[in-house]
Amino acid sequence: MADRDRDGGFLSGLVLGALIGAGLVYFLTSTEEGKKVKKQLKKKGKDTLDNLAETISEFEEKGEEFRKKAEKLQAALEEKTKDIREEVGEEAKEQLTHIDKLRERGRKATKKFFTKNGKSLA
Repeated sequence: MADRDRDGGFLSGLVLGALIGAGLVYFLTSTEEGKKVKKQLKKKGKDTLDNLAETISEFEEKGEEFRKKAEKLQAALEEKTKDIREEVGEEAKEQLTHIDKLRERGRKATKKFFTKNGKSLA
């Protein structure tokens, strides 16, 4: 029973839509006022499409500008990263050299400490 109500509602909506559509077609094609409205609708539609095309062009230009800026930023970031890596590498080498020197001094001090009259205590 519920299906019949839905089918009836659909059918009545379909018929009503067809009648309204037929009335609009008649109005737009057969009456002087309808022809004016049709002409205005075409003009507004064309203007809207032109505005849309212009907006799309602007978006494309902005997108291209954004892409170029992003590429520049990425290149700058890569260059800065390279510079930092080089600085860190140089600093690490210096620190390792310093550690090696301290280690050698420690060995000499240990050797001196555990030696008495030129003889090893170990």
